[in-house]
Amino acid sequence: MPVLDQAHLAPQEDTRPYAGKWIAVRDGRIVASAEDSVSLRDLPEVRADDQLIPVPSSETGIYVL
Repeated sequence: MPVLDQAHLAPQEDTRPYAGKWIAVRDGRIVASAEDSVSLRDLPEVRADDQLIPVPSSETGIYVL
């Protein structure tokens, strides 16, 4: 199985202000945030090809997706 470089999908900004929320990332920039992925996807500024990423809260351990 080939390994794909996904570094360009990671947000280039500080995600700490979004702790416990979901963010939409496009070209390494956070374009929107919401409490859950469904609400985030419904926002008009979010495109179908944006990456939706959960941001761990400060109390949360490691996320494995």
